[in-house]
Amino acid sequence: MSDTLKVSVLMLTYNQERYVAQAIRSVLAQQTDFAFELVIGNDASTDQTGAICARLALCHPDRIVLIDRPQNVGLAQNFMDTYHCLRGQYVAICEGDDYWISRYKLQRQVAWLEAHPDDAICFHRVINYYEDNHTKSLSNGGQKRDTDILDLARGNYITNVSVLFRRGVFGELPDWFAQVSTYDYPLHLLTAQYGRIHYMRRPMAVYRQRADAIWSKAAAEKKRDISLSVRQQLITHFQARRPDVCALLQQSCEQIRKNYAPHCTHAKPSFTKRVRRAFTMIRAAVSRWVPIPQ
Repeated sequence: MSDTLKVSVLMLTYNQERYVAQAIRSVLAQQTDFAFELVIGNDASTDQTGAICARLALCHPDRIVLIDRPQNVGLAQNFMDTYHCLRGQYVAICEGDDYWISRYKLQRQVAWLEAHPDDAICFHRVINYYEDNHTKSLSNGGQKRDTDILDLARGNYITNVSVLFRRGVFGELPDWFAQVSTYDYPLHLLTAQYGRIHYMRRPMAVYRQRADAIWSKAAAEKKRDISLSVRQQLITHFQARRPDVCALLQQSCEQIRKNYAPHCTHAKPSFTKRVRRAFTMIRAAVSRWVPIPQ
């Protein structure tokens, strides 16, 4: 086994005492011919999550780096602070309530990126597990094997628990990252500026969809609010760098607007104002770069 640290696995966790041990053990079970680390950012959990992480970190000091925050800083800041501690050439992500089901996941993905230097991201199919009714489904039906940033700008098809990407290709995380409500889509788009995206059809992880998770917890209107907010930040970021990406993000926002329109009459006035304000800001940000359909 090479002593060079090849992969950093990033794990964020908060109040996931029922799941985090399984997530950690699924990472530790990886069979590789290279060195990897697991960096855990525990955002001041109020249950036993921190104790579980600490116990496993004590048992595996050569493999686990635990960042146990004394105060809750929120998802975006926890991600940014944890990301800055990574040292590997590649980054994989396993949230504290997901887990990997293949011992060779990292080996397969690293082998692909090593053999394909023009690829920046590698991801794979996952099993979606719906905890409320104990049903399952497979992700990415009909997914193309090779895509690029323009495909990704139309919509996010990369499940976080499946991704492996080259660390540092886009430099430091931009300052606006602290404002996002979900970090996966902007992270993947930033990386996809520097290479293609490859999809593996083999399912190698489980994405647990819980009723009390941050994304699942949001109502349909709130999900749209989050989607628009993230795209607003991305449009501002890409407007001078990649007008073609910016145009596709704008089209995505317009589609979200159309999808949301039938529900507007049932939305609370305050939320409707937020959505309208978000669209006004998005359209203003790209008006100098992208023709806006009237």
